[in-house]
Amino acid sequence: MVQHSYGQVLAFTLIHMYKLYGPNGKLGHKIDFYVTEAEYFRPEWNKTKKLVYSEEYNAILRDLKEYNGEEVDLIYRQTYPYNINVTDANRRVPKCVFYTSEYSKLDSMFFQLVKPPDVLPEVYISSFLSENNNIYFTSPSIWSSRGMTRYLTCDDYRVRNRTITHGVDTTVFFRHDTQTTRNELRQSYNVKEDDILLINVGGAMTSNKGIRFVLHALHVLVNLMGHTHYKLILKGSGDLYPSIQILETYFDSFQREKLMTPNDINTLLNHIIFTNETLSYSQINDLYNAADVYVSPYLAEGFGLTMLEALASGLQVLVPRTGSTKEYIDDIFANGNGNEFITFVDSTVIQDKDGNYKNDIKLHDIVNTLLTNELNFKTSKPDNMYIQMKSYIETQYSWYKVSTLLYDYFLDIHSTFEKG
Repeated sequence: MVQHSYGQVLAFTLIHMYKLYGPNGKLGHKIDFYVTEAEYFRPEWNKTKKLVYSEEYNAILRDLKEYNGEEVDLIYRQTYPYNINVTDANRRVPKCVFYTSEYSKLDSMFFQLVKPPDVLPEVYISSFLSENNNIYFTSPSIWSSRGMTRYLTCDDYRVRNRTITHGVDTTVFFRHDTQTTRNELRQSYNVKEDDILLINVGGAMTSNKGIRFVLHALHVLVNLMGHTHYKLILKGSGDLYPSIQILETYFDSFQREKLMTPNDINTLLNHIIFTNETLSYSQINDLYNAADVYVSPYLAEGFGLTMLEALASGLQVLVPRTGSTKEYIDDIFANGNGNEFITFVDSTVIQDKDGNYKNDIKLHDIVNTLLTNELNFKTSKPDNMYIQMKSYIETQYSWYKVSTLLYDYFLDIHSTFEKG
């Protein structure tokens, strides 16, 4: 399994659903699991498969039965492009297809479907879904779900599409009991205790993640304002994406636009800690614990899972007021005692000429928000505050909660299909 976000989400879902409903499930043996690995979006990803979970979780993933044509009650698909094809072998079996939509819009190219060349793709997809009422959908946010309204009627959308959030495993992401690992990591990266260490593990480093904003803001702070106590950890995904090249592209664009000189960039690189290797989740949790704030002025996200992981680790986050994360961030802020851990940067939602929805964020707002909250970022929140927030996250946003919601959806799908 590759360490793409879809693969990670599927792995955690399968693991926790298996522990609840598998052969020795806590809630009884209610599901027999058969899995088949779909073709990866890029063929070269086949060489990058790694299991980076705990020994227990890796064992569960290895032991899942491979599908060999057994008769099943429901097919769950989590691939990209989104596979809505129907074959003769599974024509009468209900299917649940997972999808996300970073820009709150789903173009026809996002779907895997054999279609005639003389029909507009959007029209054909809508017609196909109307004719094949055994295809259902789930996405992790209302923001993502909006994209599906293009293809389903209002009635079908209510019945055949369900929003089920992603989750976090607080046995994997948690605040360390001691400062030992934090101090050792910071020392290894030459980060002083009074430095402010920002972190972003955006992986693909693509523009929608807001990485360009993060780099530009760091330049303003360090080079233009002389705040040399700011450092930044960036984690790429070298096994999957040309992360280093994408990072270099940002710096090239800064020079072309005369926003930075070569000297500025060289100075900035001394304040950036970049790792491009595949890390275990334990190692990522260590990084969260070593940092002072997760900074994510993203333009568009389907859900924004890393911010939820950061909060579970007791790390403060800086996020836009708008976008897909608003759905769970506002909840944790207001109801989960997360107000001390969450800092907002002003943003609004705009629609571009291609119909994509995204956050509009100003650079000066990011810089000012960081400067205004310096003391807050350096102040460790009391354990009781963290424990209360973590407890709420466990109740509302755990992978166990996700698994039960997905299981209930599967039951509804099966019941509806049987009646139909």
